[in-house]
Amino acid sequence: MSMHTAIRPFKVLQVGPLPPPVGGMATVVDNLASALTNSCEVRVLNNVKTTSENRSLLQGVAAQLRLLGRLAYICLIWRPQVVHIHSCSWFSFWRSSADVVLARVLGRRVVLHIHGAEFKVFLESLPPFKARLARWVLKASNRVIVLGNTWKDLLDCWCDPARVVVVPNGVAVQPQRPLITDDVLTVLCLANYERRKGQADLLRAVAALHSARPIHVALLGFEAEAGQRQTLLALAAELGLIDMIDVPGPLEGAHKERWWARASCFCLASYNEGLPMSMLEAMARGVPVVATRVGAIPEVLEDRFEGLLYEVGDIPALTSHLQELLDDPAKAESLGHTGRARLSRDFSLEQSTKRLLSVYRDC
Repeated sequence: MSMHTAIRPFKVLQVGPLPPPVGGMATVVDNLASALTNSCEVRVLNNVKTTSENRSLLQGVAAQLRLLGRLAYICLIWRPQVVHIHSCSWFSFWRSSADVVLARVLGRRVVLHIHGAEFKVFLESLPPFKARLARWVLKASNRVIVLGNTWKDLLDCWCDPARVVVVPNGVAVQPQRPLITDDVLTVLCLANYERRKGQADLLRAVAALHSARPIHVALLGFEAEAGQRQTLLALAAELGLIDMIDVPGPLEGAHKERWWARASCFCLASYNEGLPMSMLEAMARGVPVVATRVGAIPEVLEDRFEGLLYEVGDIPALTSHLQELLDDPAKAESLGHTGRARLSRDFSLEQSTKRLLSVYRDC
């Protein structure tokens, strides 16, 4: 090759949602699209839903066909080396399956990235024919990315284990924030309003706390389950917490950062999870974390050293953890510091990007 011949850039097409809406997968796609530009040429095919909730079947099919047409056009004209498809459970997986098939037919290497906290439930619910189809889609992908070893153990049974790789989510490390020492204990939860996220458990735990200090709970999220925001407000009123709770919906940018600046601790009471971005964001800021022992969370946080973990639905244990942080600010500060150090070492956006580039080269 002549020394004057240009080196062809490595091209990656990311297929997934971009913010808005607010959500873990959209945040991952947005972060990776920015971080990968330092190492390769990146484009994003934004497949976020744009039609109305009451759209007709015909309108929905037309929207999906337009997305498939755009994918085909980019694969044929731009010719990315890798098509990186972000997916989760239920309809999202079957929609992504069409992308996998099309990209493979057009000769592109495919990385299928599974985000869904309910993916185990989804797979176990499949009847035999759909289960065979899901296995075929997973096997057709050159690599299948999962968020932790728990998910790899699950997917190893559905396709070639050599093709399943663990790439944890990552976030940018933030400056170490000082311990909140004012008179109010602010418990922050960033999670969509749906029953599986466990906000009701959190409210019941807060109602059982004993403190001379005022306590405030902020639940930031998108209403993924119709009526759930009002259900949480009604529960707060029943528990006598209505003056202690904020349920503002999804917040971004400076509005979200104001809540992070006030947070005394972060709590995620979910009944299932993958690797929640909101928890990583808390660790990146040195905010102490209380979370359930589900998904990849125990792989990220060592209990009582980098965070406080408890079993799903155990409200007394959650109450005890929150009470401990309330009573022992030094413990809270220590957990925040060690959690941030762990994230900086193993779960930063830089680390996640390096792992992902390795997957691209090897697939």
